[in-house]
Amino acid sequence: MHRILILLAAFVLVVAASAQAQDKPSPPSSPGVGGATPGGSQASATASGELTDVDAKGGTFTVKTATDEMKFRYDDQTKVTGAQKSTAGLATMKGSEVTVQYKKEGANNIATSIDIHAK
Repeated sequence: MHRILILLAAFVLVVAASAQAQDKPSPPSSPGVGGATPGGSQASATASGELTDVDAKGGTFTVKTATDEMKFRYDDQTKVTGAQKSTAGLATMKGSEVTVQYKKEGANNIATSIDIHAK
């Protein structure tokens, strides 16, 4: 009889532990390569540096940061503040210091806003 009680107690502990483990919410899954979420986009990030290149036809520009060069895509929805009020004049601002708010979409950095600092 004593053995049956011990086995029954052990069985109850195993079942209780299993049930408790199933009730715990799973931790958020870690982002994939490049920090992308399953939808392919990420929360906004910031980069600052020198505007070194602008491709108006391709809708891209390059910023030399303290650690490397970063390429960004922009469009008519990209907000521009500072010396220029639109993306149309970006090419004339090469050499200016900029702060870029952007989001990742796959392998692309999509600029949501560009703040051009006075020279």
